[in-house]
Amino acid sequence: MLLQAGEVEIERLRVRSIEIKSNSTYRESRLMQSNLQEFLFSKGMEDIDFSSITEEFGKSLKIYLKTVHNRKSSHINRCLTWLNRLIYIAIDQEVLRSNPLEDVRYEKKEPAKHRYVSKNDLKRIMETPMKDERLELVRRAFIFSSLTGLAYVDIHRLYPHHIGKTAEGRLYIRKPRVKTNVEAFISLHPIAEQILMLYNTTDDTKPVFPLPVRDMIWYEINQIGKLMGLKENLSYHQSRHSFGTLAISAGLSIESIAKMMGHANVSTTQGYAQITEQKISEDMDRLVERRKTMKNSATKTK
Repeated sequence: MLLQAGEVEIERLRVRSIEIKSNSTYRESRLMQSNLQEFLFSKGMEDIDFSSITEEFGKSLKIYLKTVHNRKSSHINRCLTWLNRLIYIAIDQEVLRSNPLEDVRYEKKEPAKHRYVSKNDLKRIMETPMKDERLELVRRAFIFSSLTGLAYVDIHRLYPHHIGKTAEGRLYIRKPRVKTNVEAFISLHPIAEQILMLYNTTDDTKPVFPLPVRDMIWYEINQIGKLMGLKENLSYHQSRHSFGTLAISAGLSIESIAKMMGHANVSTTQGYAQITEQKISEDMDRLVERRKTMKNSATKTK
């Protein structure tokens, strides 16, 4: 049965999440399993055996997610991926001979949106220490990520042996990314060095930063944004996107940024260049409009 097989796979992922100390895949799979369950319940079914799954079943699932829950393409595609995963497990176990959903197409992907904080907002965050000790730790970690491009999980698992020093005495970080296992090499910004020196850089039995798991800091990072009066909700992942965008704006090469961010493919890094170009275009449009307004005002005065 489909849902039954899904629960078995989710339990396997739960155990694995403990082993690798990362539960993002486990949490995502639980959400997709819930989507399948709701879809089956909407059809008056508690479960469905694999032999009854047809191409029409996959297409109906897509329509259900679109119309009933107004899900975006990315969510629909993740749900289809989970469904296909369970089907291929059934094929491996010889429950099915082939995948009945082979011809069910994935939704067209939406353009990638890299959200980031502006240079001015990042400066404000740097200049605004938090009185609460926990919030201050999270603020420093956010700044460190913004200046290194390291994701939260990579900073959470950053140890002293990942830190090195060049012949000129400049500190750097050399570390494989948890997500891609691609090595990131980052020469540290002076401010990042200052933050690093506040924490553990000698005892390799402990991580550099005494950070909790990512799920536990959602409230803290959001609270920092509110205390600073930022217009949009602050999320930790914005720090990594901010690094990519600011590095492009500063004139660093795509290849260097890809190496620093540990991207497996340069095309991922090029997304930041597209955002920067779009922002430049928008800024120029605003400048042109402002000059038009000034010119019209001057004409009326005459």
